[in-house]
Amino acid sequence: MKQGTGKTRTALEIAKSTDSSLVLFLVPNQLKHNMIEQINTWSFNMPYIIETYEGISQSDNRYLKLLDDIKGHKLMIIADETVFIKNAESKRYDRIINLRDMSEYRLILNGTPITKNEWDIYYQMKFLSDKIIDMSEPQFLQTFFKKIKYKKRGKSPREFYKLSEVNIEYLKKLIEPYVYEVDLELNIEEVIEYEEVSSSNEVYEEYQIQKEQFLEAVLNGYDDILERLVRMQYLMFTDKKRCISIAKTLKGQEIVYCTYLKEVEYISNNCDCYVITGDVPANERAAILEKFKYDNKPLIMTYGVGSFGHNLQFCNKITFASIQFDYAKVDQATYRIKRLGQEREIYYKYFTSDLGIYNLIFDNLTNKEQLHDLIVRDLEKIKEVV
Repeated sequence: MKQGTGKTRTALEIAKSTDSSLVLFLVPNQLKHNMIEQINTWSFNMPYIIETYEGISQSDNRYLKLLDDIKGHKLMIIADETVFIKNAESKRYDRIINLRDMSEYRLILNGTPITKNEWDIYYQMKFLSDKIIDMSEPQFLQTFFKKIKYKKRGKSPREFYKLSEVNIEYLKKLIEPYVYEVDLELNIEEVIEYEEVSSSNEVYEEYQIQKEQFLEAVLNGYDDILERLVRMQYLMFTDKKRCISIAKTLKGQEIVYCTYLKEVEYISNNCDCYVITGDVPANERAAILEKFKYDNKPLIMTYGVGSFGHNLQFCNKITFASIQFDYAKVDQATYRIKRLGQEREIYYKYFTSDLGIYNLIFDNLTNKEQLHDLIVRDLEKIKEVV
């Protein structure tokens, strides 16, 4: 279900309809407070435990206590934002699969489309039941992917796997009975604005150097192409001149998203605003949001803490000081204000750049692609854009 469509309330009603004796909510750490609010808002009266993905993986004692607490119960697990459990090699994933095996019912809540990433599909369906796709990882790879060989002159060939179009319909058929998708249709206008911010001379010159090094790396088939793109992205968005220019335009109640802490520092030092980053304790974040709700000045947040879970429909404007290659985070950020209960016209503003990599990132988001896939498939396009 899309963000803002009431997926938490729907999950609570589903839980009430079961004969479970205990409900376990699994959430990212930054969403725990939000889940408590939702449970209290909708008067959920079943016995429940809220645990975080981070807590399960970081504390053995906490995990063992959880196992003891759920023992003997007819358990339902409601897992929110399961993109946090997609690493099958991690301790977190192993422990969550163990919890799965101790449960009777399982429900996944995601605000981004399940089809965003084929391995996300595999691991999320595996969490629900091994029987849905009923394949091992090698079998899944062989059935739904094709091997691509990439070789540069004088270099050893490299191999990649890309989702094949051949069996896509078969995969959809396997998962369709277990997926319920709801889009959010609000009867309100959305206004999208773009404003280009010129780079400082120093950053522009450094960018040209990094660009030439990047093109040379592509030509020679180096393995660090992704890292080079990320460095160029960092250079662009942490340009102090750019950040100060953005800060001077901010006014009134609006949410401003940044990718890097250095951006937050430069922008917040040059305007009167609230700030929430990963360094701000969870209990203080709630207090800041409450002040922001009734004030008339901007709130600066990083994507990591600000793009998931917050119900901010009292605000109707989002400014993207920067964007990033992670489609899910940017998409989720737009739904902080585009939610049930929003009654005003919505405004989104993007501060673009005169550096070519901005267009590459934006196109990547528009096409809902993975950066890795773009690098494998279309290096020529990247060379043209940057």
